[in-house]
Amino acid sequence: MCNPLRLTYRCSRPVHFTRKMSPSLFNFSDAKERFTSATRIALDSKTSKTLINAFNQTPGTETEKKTTLDQAFRSVLEEEIIQRKASCEDFLGLIYLSIDGVTEGICSATTPFLLLGDVLDCLPLDQCDKIFSFVEENVSTWKSNSFYSAGKNYLLRMCNDLLRRLSKSQNTVFCGRIQLFLARLFPLSEKSGLNLQSQFNLENITVFNKNEQESTLGQKHPEERDDGMEVEEGEMGDEEAPTTFIKKQASLKIQSGPEKSSIPIDYNLYRKFWTLQDYFRNPLQCYEKYSWLTFLKVILITVLGLFF
Repeated sequence: MCNPLRLTYRCSRPVHFTRKMSPSLFNFSDAKERFTSATRIALDSKTSKTLINAFNQTPGTETEKKTTLDQAFRSVLEEEIIQRKASCEDFLGLIYLSIDGVTEGICSATTPFLLLGDVLDCLPLDQCDKIFSFVEENVSTWKSNSFYSAGKNYLLRMCNDLLRRLSKSQNTVFCGRIQLFLARLFPLSEKSGLNLQSQFNLENITVFNKNEQESTLGQKHPEERDDGMEVEEGEMGDEEAPTTFIKKQASLKIQSGPEKSSIPIDYNLYRKFWTLQDYFRNPLQCYEKYSWLTFLKVILITVLGLFF
């Protein structure tokens, strides 16, 4: 049995409680205001030191501060677009600042891509061209470990949105730049660029002349025939005659000079070259023995043999 006197003695000893200091509470409004002000200062000074100091001095968890800084970036961008109507250089300066923020670990990795998407959605196509030049120049940055996983889907969506806005007939160069950028960004194994279900556009048929009798290869163009016509005296003035003589001499040099192409451009090459398009349209026919032999020996070796 326990001794009651001893138990009383133990219970009568004074107990000291240590009060644990609670961390400072995070205030979203104050933090956003501080980050917004620091972002403007950093944008004017073109350095992220002010932003890093504001991030370190603000109480709260890292996740809370990162989320707030992301909102501050987008708020400053909104003001630049709507109120101040800034130039493309100002937008790019803010995006550069967000890239530095990701490198320093003070904002989310998706922030630069969100800013790029907001800018491209709000600008006309002529200014989108300048912004996309920045995207092309920094492809090595987007492919780095810090950005690729977080931003590849944003970049793909951004490029698809641009392609929808562009005209394939009037903006062919811009569309081609976007396609080349995607080819540089994503590896060959990327699922978004693979035809996993083997669905082909069989209706995309290339029409070419399959009758040799109707082929115009080897015939001179009407303009070439006109240039080779003899000119009688009195049909041209004295000032035009030397020019005609020079043109005829240049034509003779092109036809007989060493720079003349050695590739025989005839109907046989024309037919085999454009027959390749049918295999690209429907690659499954290469699984047939006869089609594969035709593709490999007759067409591919013949066409590629002319260039190597």
